[in-house]
Amino acid sequence: MKTVVLIGDSIRLCYQQRVAELLGDGVRVLAPEENCRFTKYALWGMFNWMECWGSPEPDVIHWNTGIWDLHRCTADGEVFTPLPEYLEQNRRLAEQMESYCKNLIWATITPGGKQLDGQKKTNYVMNQTAPKVFLCDDQKTWNGDVKRYNGACAGMLEKRGIKINDLYSLVISDTDKYICEDGIHPSAAGVEAMAEQTADMIKTML
Repeated sequence: MKTVVLIGDSIRLCYQQRVAELLGDGVRVLAPEENCRFTKYALWGMFNWMECWGSPEPDVIHWNTGIWDLHRCTADGEVFTPLPEYLEQNRRLAEQMESYCKNLIWATITPGGKQLDGQKKTNYVMNQTAPKVFLCDDQKTWNGDVKRYNGACAGMLEKRGIKINDLYSLVISDTDKYICEDGIHPSAAGVEAMAEQTADMIKTML
C-alpha cells in the first residue's frame, strides 16, 4: 500500500477527505487532525506527527501553508510572517520533508474572494488605541500578497526539484464559484476542484 502525507492549514482540512477518496483504497493518507497553521508551526510539528504515525516512509508528501503567515493579527498591522522569513521557513520545511521522502509537492496559497472587501476592522490586542486591522485585508491587497509570496516560494522550491500544485491559479479563475461566504475557504465546488487537481498530481508521483 502506498502512503501519502498531507500537511497544511484549514484549506488542507477542507480537501483532504475528498483527496483520500479520489486516491482510493490502495493509498493510505496520513494527515494531522489539527490545523497546521503558519509555516513555522508546521515545521515544528513534523517530527511529532511523523512519530505519532509510527515513523512511516511516505511515497509522496504534499503541503500548503501561507494563509496564517499572511494574516494581519498584530497591533502594527503588518503581515505576520515577512517574506524573507516565509521563504526561510519553507526552505527548512522542504529540507525536513526531503529527509522523509523524495516525492514532494508544495501547493500555492489560495486567493481570497470579494467577500474580504466587506470585513470589519478589528482590534487584535487589548489596547483599544491600537490601530484596527483586517485579519485578511481587502481582496486586492490580500491577493497581491498571496501572489507575491507564491511566486517567490514556488521559484525557490522548484530549484530543489519540488513539484508545484498551483491551487492559486485554479481558484483565481473563478473566485465566485470556488470560494465560500467567508472569502477565504473553498465552497463545495472549490473543495471538489482542489481535491481533483491535488489527487491527480499525487497519482503521477505514486
